[in-house]
Amino acid sequence: MTNLVISILLTLLLGISCSKDGSDQDLSNGGSLSFAMGLSFPPVANSDQMSFTQPLLLELNVDRIRIGENWSSREPVEGQFNWAPLDERINWAERNNIELLLTIQSNGPNWACSTQQNSNSCVYNDNNKFKNYVEQLLQRYPNRISKIQFGNEWQSEFWYIGNERQFVEANNFVYNAIQEFSPHTDFVLGGFTTISLRFMAGCDGLITEFYDDEGNLYDETYLSSVCDSFPIQSIRDRIDYVLDNAFYDIADIHLYDDVENWDTYFQTISTMIDKPILISEFGGPNVNIEPETEQYQADQLGEYIKSIDDIIILFL
Repeated sequence: MTNLVISILLTLLLGISCSKDGSDQDLSNGGSLSFAMGLSFPPVANSDQMSFTQPLLLELNVDRIRIGENWSSREPVEGQFNWAPLDERINWAERNNIELLLTIQSNGPNWACSTQQNSNSCVYNDNNKFKNYVEQLLQRYPNRISKIQFGNEWQSEFWYIGNERQFVEANNFVYNAIQEFSPHTDFVLGGFTTISLRFMAGCDGLITEFYDDEGNLYDETYLSSVCDSFPIQSIRDRIDYVLDNAFYDIADIHLYDDVENWDTYFQTISTMIDKPILISEFGGPNVNIEPETEQYQADQLGEYIKSIDDIIILFL
C-alpha cells in the first residue's frame, strides 16, 4: 500500500488551463480548487490498461492526462511508421473527453541518433528527419491534442545530452510545426526539475538551505561556495539561453518534497518568463528524510494541493 500511495503522489499532474474559463474543480469535501487536476503517465499502453484507467479517472473527476510519445516506437525503420498504438490512445481519449498533454521524448530511433546519446536522449543526425516525424504526427492528429511538449527536464545532460542550442533547435521545430499543422494545440516547454529551481532560489538568496532527493543537505555555506562555480553557472547559462531562444506557449515546472518552499520556486521561475505555468509533476514525501507512514503521506498530499492552490491564487 505504501508504494501505491507514493506512486499516486508522484504521478499527479496539475494544469492551469482551467484559468482560461475560470472554472473550479470540486473536491469531495465540498470545497473547490482554482486549478484543474489530472494524472501524469497513467497506464494507457493498450486497451486493457485503458479499460483499467478510465473508471479511476471518472472516480477522481479527472479529465486530463499526460502521456509519453517516442519516435523510436513510431518509426523504428526509416520511412516505416507504426501509428496504430498512438491512434488507439488518441481515439480513446477523444471518446472519453480526456485532454492530452503529449510529451515527445528527446530520444529517437537508432538510425536517427548521432553518437551523442545516452539512455534518455540523443542529438539527431538530421533534424529534418525529426521534423518530418513531427509533421507526420501533427497532420495525423490535427488539433486533437490539447498540449504537446518536447523533452523533459532539459536543464540536465542526464535528460538532454545535447547543448542548449541543439535543444532549442529541436524544440523550435516542434513549435513551428504545431503552428502550421495543429494551431489549436498549445506547446509546452519541457519541465524544470525541482533541483534546478532549488539551486536558482538558493543562489538568488531566496532560501538558505534545501535537501536533494537523496537526503543531502545544501546549506548557506555550501551554496555560497558553489553558486559562482563553473558547473552551476553553466546550468544557469543553459537555462537562460533556452528561455531567451525557445518558442513555447506554456512553461512547465516540477515540484517535489519541500512544500514549504514551493511558492518561492514558483516566484523564482515567474520572474524569468512571461508565459503561463503548468505544474506537470508534483509529489513526495522524500523517504530519505521524511516519515513513510500512510497517514503522513495522506496529510502531505493535502498540503501539496493546498500549497498549489495558494500559489495559483497569489500569482495567477
